[in-house]
Amino acid sequence: MEKIYAEILMATYNGERFVRQQLDSLLAQDDDRWHLTVSDDGSTDSTPQILDEYAAAHPDKITRHISGTRFGNARDHFFHLMETCDAPYMLFCDQDDVWYPGKVRTTLDALIRTQEKYGADTPVLVFTDQTPVDVNLSPIAPSLMRYQQQDASVIDYRRILLQNIVTGCATGINRALAQRSARLQNRADTIMHDWWVGVVAAKFGQLVYLDESTMAYRQHGSNSVGAKDVGSLSHVIEKLSHLDKLKKTIAQKKRQAQAFADTYANELSEEDIAFLRQLAKPHSGLGFYLKHRGLFTGIFRFAGTALLG
Repeated sequence: MEKIYAEILMATYNGERFVRQQLDSLLAQDDDRWHLTVSDDGSTDSTPQILDEYAAAHPDKITRHISGTRFGNARDHFFHLMETCDAPYMLFCDQDDVWYPGKVRTTLDALIRTQEKYGADTPVLVFTDQTPVDVNLSPIAPSLMRYQQQDASVIDYRRILLQNIVTGCATGINRALAQRSARLQNRADTIMHDWWVGVVAAKFGQLVYLDESTMAYRQHGSNSVGAKDVGSLSHVIEKLSHLDKLKKTIAQKKRQAQAFADTYANELSEEDIAFLRQLAKPHSGLGFYLKHRGLFTGIFRFAGTALLG
């Protein structure tokens, strides 16, 4: 009988400043159904030595993974860890956050419940809310989802293609989702690993949101992807002053939509294919976005995409 546990997958790079706190928070979990695989991407600080120290002190709970490859970004690093893991359940972990003691229990229990309900072959993703905090772990806002005006009340893969709501460090997946997601031929066609698995789960399986914070999501200026107060005037001004960046993001979403259509062409309906083809065009047209206005949350998100994409 397969042992039920979660493999925590951590990708590190120059994380000496915060990684001890994160590792300590994992070791303080109130549920021991976990094991950590941690992989470093060529850090030039003391991160590798810290990881070796913890792995030596906790050999039953922590394994250092040596890939022999330089990834250069978190997306490819996490895809590699996911694709080389054979655990029944997997949890993504960043190097600079702090997990609350019940995070593994909460996420793993929800994964198990959902898989038991729908079957082991059903891709399952569970994600929770987070508490955005500053560098000293002081709260910036009580809820990341509300801070970023994200809505998980309606799960639709098309909505997630347009506007991701899944944050990797608050996410757990089952093996069926890892295997289905690994059909992707070129990782560079995606924006982030969490975005891709979120779309796959929403279309082909079950995407479950738990409206509770399970971790402190640290903001320190060097985050690969950080929390954004999308309702603030400063955020709107920042977007308007960097239209080239916004255009680039829209182009990345289009490339990801095309990759999804190509990867799962034989499993998609004609309606799905039509939507993806139109979205993937360099300019989808105002009529397309007006038709699908309900897939967007927030007038500024809709207006920016409709006018530029």
